[in-house]
Amino acid sequence: MTAVVSSMRQGNQLEITIVGRFDFSILQDFRNAYSIVDDDPVENIIIDLSQSEHMDSSGMGLLLTLKKELNMDAGNIELKHCRPHIRDALFAARLDNFFKVN
Repeated sequence: MTAVVSSMRQGNQLEITIVGRFDFSILQDFRNAYSIVDDDPVENIIIDLSQSEHMDSSGMGLLLTLKKELNMDAGNIELKHCRPHIRDALFAARLDNFFKVN
């Protein structure tokens, strides 16, 4: 399945939706999704993973890169609607220390 990345900005919030696999294959699309805030920063980013069927370590690395590049606090980036196996992997990697995981 081909992965699809989409984003929508509403005021001070950016929501990014990942459909399919969250891995290195979406690198450029993922960066494009949050590059729209380069000139006009947002306070919160929500990453909707409800339609993401898989995340590997490269997907986790993309999340950490986003946090670093946008210099955001842990409380301002939320990983929303994670499937149980993705949520378990995020907790196992201790990424709940860097993101809100729901």
